Amino acid sequence: MLFSSSAAFSQSDYPSKPVRIVVPFSAGGMSDGLARLYAKELSDRFGQPFILEFKPGAATNLGAATVAIAPPDGYTLFVSTMASHALNKWSYKSLSYDADAMVNVGLLGVVPSFLVVRPDSPYKTFDELIRAAKLSSQGLSYGTHGAGGPNHLITELLRTKAGIPQLLHVPYKGLPQSSVDLIGGRIDFMIDGASINLVDGGRLRALAVTYPKRWPSQPNVPTMAEVGYPDVTMTAFFGISAPAGTPTQIVEKLNHALKSIAASQDIEKKIIAMNVLPLPLNRQETSAFIKEQSEKWRPVIKSLNIVFE
Repeated sequence: MLFSSSAAFSQSDYPSKPVRIVVPFSAGGMSDGLARLYAKELSDRFGQPFILEFKPGAATNLGAATVAIAPPDGYTLFVSTMASHALNKWSYKSLSYDADAMVNVGLLGVVPSFLVVRPDSPYKTFDELIRAAKLSSQGLSYGTHGAGGPNHLITELLRTKAGIPQLLHVPYKGLPQSSVDLIGGRIDFMIDGASINLVDGGRLRALAVTYPKRWPSQPNVPTMAEVGYPDVTMTAFFGISAPAGTPTQIVEKLNHALKSIAASQDIEKKIIAMNVLPLPLNRQETSAFIKEQSEKWRPVIKSLNIVFE
């Protein structure tokens, strides 16, 4: 009984020391800005530092595996993503973590992906790009953040649905270099979420958005459904997960805080300014949302025969 009482007290007293949030990407991207915003707000609310730790690599698998084996005490959290929690379990032969076993605490927000070209691209519309891709003898080139990631899968899905014979996949380690090469004319296009900032700044031009609805900051950019491909949609997300076995009381406390942060009009404006839409769900709703996204992409990955070691 003494042990149970002590454990209950420690949970109600949570957090009593700094909390580590593992981000599975390099610093400087959209995930960094979003995680940093939430970390600051969590620190202010709980009076303890929420510290970001960047662990990029292996299509988010490295960071996820690190958190999966951490003590389930609420002091190690993970910025979960479409790749880590919805895609990788279908595209990798084996993983060193079980996404389904991890605890989904809540969602930070959802992001769109835009099909983008350089401003002086010869492809002025989505239809022009698709037509050129079908006629190209070598295949138009497109950039991604790595094989098997969301932007790779959505582009290959588009290729399949549009009947494009071939495309040249050029994987990069991150957005900066792929954007530089796209702007410089070394690749033809890409479908990416973080590129929206470059679209807003006029350095790239968007031809379509994969989000189910038109994106607020780009109301003139048609959806994939509007250009004839209703199945080519993707709702990428950022969330917070914890190791399996993390006490429900701690998870609920964190979830309540995340929802409270997103509900603040001031914070909501900052999140939207990052081209992210906040999606404050409880933990059950969060798990259902992630499962829905995962099951949507399972047959797609299988049909494209994408398998990684």
